[in-house]
Amino acid sequence: MKAKSRVLDEDAIVERLIPKIEDRVRADIIRGIIASLEEQLYPSEESFRKSFVERVKKAGKSKGAIFKTKKELEAHLRSIGG
Repeated sequence: MKAKSRVLDEDAIVERLIPKIEDRVRADIIRGIIASLEEQLYPSEESFRKSFVERVKKAGKSKGAIFKTKKELEAHLRSIGG
């Protein structure tokens, strides 16, 4: 009878573990899908960095607007703010 009760105990343990294992596997799959989508939707950090550096260099070459007084700056900010 010991062997039979041992099998029942193992079956009970397996039945309790299956939902936990399924949840972990499901979570791992979902994390993998999310990571894959992020790689496809968002640029890599390296390409983002290159793009940022190029924009900064381009902005550095621009003369931009120069304001002689605080009032000129305030007037400009009001004009673009609405």
